[in-house]
Amino acid sequence: MLSICETQCIAKPNASASVASVCKLLLSLIVFSGLIALGFMHIGAWMVFPFAGLELVLVVLAFVVVLRHRDDYEKITLAEDYVEIEQCVLGKVKHIRFQRYWTRVTLREGENGKTSLWLGSHNQEVEFGRDTMSNAQRDELVSHLKRTLQKLNN
Repeated sequence: MLSICETQCIAKPNASASVASVCKLLLSLIVFSGLIALGFMHIGAWMVFPFAGLELVLVVLAFVVVLRHRDDYEKITLAEDYVEIEQCVLGKVKHIRFQRYWTRVTLREGENGKTSLWLGSHNQEVEFGRDTMSNAQRDELVSHLKRTLQKLNN
């Protein structure tokens, strides 16, 4: 009898803003801040202008970093004989595969009260959902993964 069972869990960052909407926001910030800085420069407070420019450069850089990471994801696949973790950061995909029977799922408490979810087997471990999940979501995923792995292993 052939029995194929596969479960996937995908964690992605919240990327609710499109590139076009971010560009519109940045353009409006540049115009608004530039007009205010020019007004202050006109009345003699010329030092406002370079600081407004520096502020805008930092805001643009922050949005660039956020937009570069909007396609990142992490995926756990539980299949018939293996557990595969796929991590994509800045377009670079990394695959880690463990034999399903030997896979351990652990939840560790961090120094700052934040938990971390680890999957591992035979001296190799991978952290999952570090930046994309809350502590409650990690707790829920750990219990789900443990139940599913127990069912598949029996």
